[in-house]
Parts: sequence; C-alpha cells; structure tokens
Amino acid sequence: MRVLFVYPNLYTQMGFNHGLASLSAVLKRAGHETRMLNLNENLPPVPTDEELVALVKEWRPGVIGFSCLTMQYQEALRIGRLLRARAKRDGFALPPLVVGGVHPTMVPEAVMSDGAWDHVGVGECEDALLQLVTRVERGESPSDVPNFVSWKGGQRPAEAEQAPVSEAAWMRNNVGEFPDFAEMPLPDYELFDTGRITQQKHGWFGLMTSRGCPYRCTYCLNHKIVDRYRDELGRGTSQLGFFRFRPPEKMVEEIRFVLQRYPDIGTFILDDDLFTLDAPHAIAFARAYKAAGFTVPWVVNSHVNRLDPVLACELAAGGCKILKLGIESGSERVRRDVLKRYMSDDDILETVRVGEAHGLHTSGFVMVGLPYESHDERLATVDLLARSLIGRFRTSIFFPFPGTESHQLSIQGGFVDPKKAGTLTDFTESSCLDFGAEENLFIEKLAACMPWFVNARAGEHHDFPAARRYRPLVEHVLALDRAGWEALKPRVRELDRVTSALAARAGELHYSVRYNTFMGVRSDFFLAEESGIEWLTAAAKPVPERLRELALAAAADEVC
Repeated sequence: MRVLFVYPNLYTQMGFNHGLASLSAVLKRAGHETRMLNLNENLPPVPTDEELVALVKEWRPGVIGFSCLTMQYQEALRIGRLLRARAKRDGFALPPLVVGGVHPTMVPEAVMSDGAWDHVGVGECEDALLQLVTRVERGESPSDVPNFVSWKGGQRPAEAEQAPVSEAAWMRNNVGEFPDFAEMPLPDYELFDTGRITQQKHGWFGLMTSRGCPYRCTYCLNHKIVDRYRDELGRGTSQLGFFRFRPPEKMVEEIRFVLQRYPDIGTFILDDDLFTLDAPHAIAFARAYKAAGFTVPWVVNSHVNRLDPVLACELAAGGCKILKLGIESGSERVRRDVLKRYMSDDDILETVRVGEAHGLHTSGFVMVGLPYESHDERLATVDLLARSLIGRFRTSIFFPFPGTESHQLSIQGGFVDPKKAGTLTDFTESSCLDFGAEENLFIEKLAACMPWFVNARAGEHHDFPAARRYRPLVEHVLALDRAGWEALKPRVRELDRVTSALAARAGELHYSVRYNTFMGVRSDFFLAEESGIEWLTAAAKPVPERLRELALAAAADEVC
C-alpha cells in the first residue's frame, strides 16, 4: 500500500523528523511504499493547495499520515479539511486521514473532536501504524488498533462535518508496548530531502542512539507519555521498557551508511533526550565510534546530574565536541517549583567546569518568560550564565505545550493569551503568555540580546574587559520604548557583528550572536572555528551609521 506523509513545518526551524523516518522505515520493511510532503519554506517549492490535491488524486495513497507539533497543528487541520472538501466536491475517494506527533499525543481528544481525522495516534506508533495500514489494505476495520483514537465501527460519522464531535462517537484504544528500538530498521533518510537539509544546516546531521528520559520536567511531554503507558498497560514505570538503546554496532552501521550517502556531513548531533542517562551505553558508543575510525565530531544532550569526570573524558576521547545541558532558569526556586528541575546552581557550575576541563565545549539551554518567574529571577538567568562562562547558550521564549503540566500552571496563573496561542509557528522566539506590556517588552529584549546582557554581567564575576563595552548597549536597549525596540530589533545582529569585531580586535573574551538569532557563543570557540576571517572583516562591512556610532560609543572609555 502507498502511504503519503504530510509534515507541516512552516516558518520555524528546518529539521529532520526522526519519528517520520522511523515510521516510514518500518512500513517499507513490510513492503509498503511511502512518500512525504515536507512543507517548509526553506525547502522550496512549497506545494500549493492545488498541487497537494493533485498529488493525492494522481498517486492514490491508501493512507495519508500527518505529523505535527502544537504550533503546526492548525495548518495540518486546514489541509485535512481542505482534502475532505475537495474530495466531496470533485468526487474522488479520500483515504483515511491519520494524525500523530507531539500535539495529538498530548491532547488526542481535542484533536479528534475537530472531526477532520479518521485516526489520532498517541505515543510511539511504529508498530501501531503498521497494523493500521495492514488492516486498511485488507479491508478490515482498524477501529480497535492500539495507540489510536478511532471512530466506532471504523466509519467517520456524518456528524463529524460539524465540529466539535462528541466523544461518544469514537473509541479510545489503549496504547501497546513501546517499539523495540534496538531491532528497528535504519531510519528512512530518503523520505526527506536529507542532502539539501544537511547543506542548509551547514553540515549538522541528527542521529538517535536511545529513546526515553527519567525526568518529569513540567514543560516536557515525556512524563505524560510514561503515565499513559503505565496506566494503560498496568505496570510500573521500571517495567515499561521506556528507556531503550540501539547497540553501538548498529549505530556504527548507520553512521557508515549516512557518511557514504551524504558527503556534506560536518557534525553529528545525537538527538537522544538524554544521551548520558546510561553511562555504560554512552561510553560504549564513544569507544565504538573511535574504533570505527570516524572523524566527524559529535554533539550530545546531557544533564547536570548525569556527567562525571570519567564520562566526560570518555566522551572527549571518542570525538564528542559539544555537551548540551538543560539549565532553563537561573533561579533555583523556578527550577524546583515551576519546572521540577532539581539541581542547584553549584551543580550547574561544576558540570560546566568538568566539561570544559576535559575539552568539551559546553552549551546551555535557557528559557525566559516562564510563568511565576519574577523580573529579578529572569535576570538571575543572565547572572548564572555569566558566572559559569559556559561555551554557548541558546535562549528560547518559554512556550507551554498543551497537555503538559506547565501549560496547566500557565492557565491557572492567568498568563495564557488565547488570541496568540493559535497563531504562533515556532517555539524559540514567541510565546502565548502575557505578563503585561512592560514585562513582555523586557522579555523580548532579553531573549534577543541575551549575549549582551551576559557580557555586561560577566564583569561582576570575572576579569572580563568586554563587560564595559556591552554595558552601554544593555542600558540603551533597556531604555527603549516599544517603538524604539521595534526599530532596533531587526538590526540586533548587525550591531552585534560590529561590536563583536571590535571586542575581538581588542583581544576581549565575549559572547556574540552566532549561527542563528537565539544562540550566544563564546568568542574563543567561534574565532577558532572561523579562523579569524569573519571578525577581521566584520567591522568593515556596510552597516547603518547609527549602529556603528552606537557600537563605537559603547567601546569608548568616556561612556563606559
């Protein structure tokens, strides 16, 4: 049977969806044919509605499967309804429409009540989707397939045309076992335009060696998934088999495959939720990678409480380049009471120190605009980054995903703006929370200019000459009203480029906006990586005179 995947991914980060690649690989192994529409403006041409309908008519898939995050769900729903309307108008048979991914997993009842879908997938659906496709191909009812919410009797009722639909019309089947990750086929990289994606991501390529995470952070879906599987399978968490690892020898096989197929790979990023969860697995992978003779550096997700000097040494020896850490907030109270991230400031500072001491470039994830976070606690995040001198940090404006505990906390606190909630397409630079006009403006400034704030604060903890260069910039930004900030915001990277070049010429360690708009990177790293070329020419590049004057004024002793 032919299965068409549709992946709405517009106006947000371009990436590779491991779940879809795995689903496709399992279906292909069983003899099915797959194809995908990756709807992303960075991978043109994005098909028009007419082209999408024409493809469905001509290719005639037996199932159409959608995968979506919360921010992309409205586009998926629009396309689903479009296909139904056009099938009715043009008189062609529409195959079952299936939707899965993060958003349907977290709020399956709300998604099913929209009336557009025949089946809503919950959790990890490799085994379940194969069973559903097989049932459809044989003409059998798929209404009782595990992991799916489906219409009773296998038929979408007429009342589904008028959403919302009553829960009495569908069956909510329990989840099945977690798929055996170790025995899965290699991901179907050919489902995506992987070569073009790799080039546009400057050689960064995602792999997964494990699934699962033991922590229960309020902003994450993992704990909700575990709770669902535990309740519906009737077993304790430790008996679920949630934490699974692909053997190192299979990862070596997969890496050889992709290196042969995609010559532009420059860095592997291991997208495991927590690569260092199981130290023996992490060490075995690092040793196998080195023994295989691979030279491409790699990057991992770790946890402040899941790294010791022995593991750090093994990772570095195996070719690991960057160690990513979830810091989230500089306030211990916020981490503990709002996020359920139980780690102290000293834990964070020590893990950064250990990583850097063993040659691992450390990277921290932080969020601003958290619910129940005070103004001073937002600045505590700046202070913790400045104290740590971490290698780089990625700043996101907090987005509460529906179905998570943090979403409920945000609603209870009265922070959610329902008008914004359904219009956002990304989860790094926007949020549906409202803290009042003044604080909303401060959060936007902090997110966009975090490297400047950290540079300015670092002088209070270290011998950091660049601090006096960046303090006037921070003061200037903080003094801007909404109109002034809207005028400056599009020029932040230009101003950062000039100021960074001046700091680099003066030999001053500092953070600069690099690689994307939300990443601040320590200058010793990016100067070594860029061989000094970019910053040597940056100050000479065309830049609006007012920005140049502001950068030079910030560097002048008389204004510092």
